[in-house]
Amino acid sequence: MPTPDAMPLRGDLQHPARVVLALIGFFLVFRLLIAASLGLGVDETYTLASARDLSLSYFDHPPLHYWLIHATTPWLGEGRAARLPFVFLFAGTSWLLFALTRHLFGAQAGVWAVLALNLSAFYTLSGGGLVPDGPLQFCLLAAALILAKGLFPGAGLDAIDAVPTRLPGAPPPAPSPWRTWPLAGLWLGLAGLSKYHAALFALGLLGYLLSLPRGRRLLLHPAPWVGALIALLVVSPALAWNVQHDWVSLAFQTGRGLPRGLRLGQVLANVAGQMAWILPWVFIPLVIAAWGALRRGRGAERSWFLLCLALPTLAIFTLVPLWGSRGLPHWQMPGWLMLYPLLGAWLAASARRAVWPRRWALAAGAALSGLVFLAVGHAATGLGRVWFPGLLAKDPTLEALEWTALRPELEARGLLDHPGLFVLAPHWISGGKLDHGLGGALPVVVFGPDQRHFAFRQDLGLLLGRDALIIGPEGQVSRVLPDLTDYFDRLEELPPLTLGRGGRPEVALRLLLGERLRQPLPAAYGLAVERRRTLDTRPAAADTQPPVPAFHQE
Repeated sequence: MPTPDAMPLRGDLQHPARVVLALIGFFLVFRLLIAASLGLGVDETYTLASARDLSLSYFDHPPLHYWLIHATTPWLGEGRAARLPFVFLFAGTSWLLFALTRHLFGAQAGVWAVLALNLSAFYTLSGGGLVPDGPLQFCLLAAALILAKGLFPGAGLDAIDAVPTRLPGAPPPAPSPWRTWPLAGLWLGLAGLSKYHAALFALGLLGYLLSLPRGRRLLLHPAPWVGALIALLVVSPALAWNVQHDWVSLAFQTGRGLPRGLRLGQVLANVAGQMAWILPWVFIPLVIAAWGALRRGRGAERSWFLLCLALPTLAIFTLVPLWGSRGLPHWQMPGWLMLYPLLGAWLAASARRAVWPRRWALAAGAALSGLVFLAVGHAATGLGRVWFPGLLAKDPTLEALEWTALRPELEARGLLDHPGLFVLAPHWISGGKLDHGLGGALPVVVFGPDQRHFAFRQDLGLLLGRDALIIGPEGQVSRVLPDLTDYFDRLEELPPLTLGRGGRPEVALRLLLGERLRQPLPAAYGLAVERRRTLDTRPAAADTQPPVPAFHQE
């Protein structure tokens, strides 16, 4: 007969680890279906183009996800199958979230945390994307788990109602600091090699240690500082690349915080964007759980630990739009990720007293499935523009339209056989789409003030004397065309090209042939920060591509 401690409480799930594995398997299949059905977005095609060249780091982000793509595309190709490592990586992220939550608040809370994470639109849709968030989330949770085991040895108490976990036996002794901190430093360094957000995680960790007497005593031990050194060594390729290129990547990222006047509306829009990407019915319970932990304060060390890890990212990227650039709502997501264990603990405690959490989970799952079905279905077919042409006049799903029809069209026109021809794109977004659509058949360069990593991909001086095929949406080409006349002997207008989906034309591309490049094209990455100062106030051009795609890595 089971002992009282081993008996489940009302509302508890039996075999929670098995339930989590089943959830991870279900959502893994769900993401595989999305990855196979949804075309590559603008960030993904741009990332594929940049990842062809192995580099210490890259303009937009540190190199880890680029390295992963560079290593796997010889086997997986540059199509949708390139997403497979990222889909499986997010399955690992879900398990790490369960392990972290189970250690801090019990296995029941871990089940609810994993379910809530996978019911959030951003994590479901980005969980298989070719973006840096996948490796970042995995590495941050791995670092948090190592730290939690070192700071809070043994099974803990539920942070919401203080019900003891029912794990028999005495808690194990605390691991040696020499095991905890160097390993945590390794994972934190890998997170920093994924995205600069890792610095804010480290800032939150330092804040947690300084806020508690025992944390301040820990800082007197050499192990945390050795861990910090290991993290710096791991992230050193990105630092070395920045040193070699006048810190242009960090200048680009930090330049968004330059003051431009107070704009309260931007903050409200940013918060609304965060709610939309997480989904309101997950976001509101997440805020409630976080608020409860904030009210308990430093006395509840486990929830305080998670709050400290999350708050720098949430606060900085939510408040900067008040005076800086408008920001993008997914910048806060590494911070929200650290709060899902709190949501799991709150839902687990609620499920012991009421049935609404289970009903909430069913309704949230149905809503997410419906939204994904509609969004992916429209992105693949474009039928929404037929049924609701006014509502979708500026269609964000066009960024998932792959330009793979471009190569056979240019081949039919004989342009791929043009000696020494290269492609000139008017913007990094169209540059990524063109590079992916051509599949490496022609070299692609970008002309204009916002070239991103295209400015570093090749020696532009080697293109002198060669002809260029200028391709892009009408609005983008018209902006750069007056300046291009100084670089070529002659510009010849070619018949336009239209790309479509579902048998309907969607993206009109303007084509010109630039004859004989007579002076080197400029690498304009140094203008990126200056451009950001005026981006928000400049009127948007009427491009076919939306000016601010949903998954921009700006």
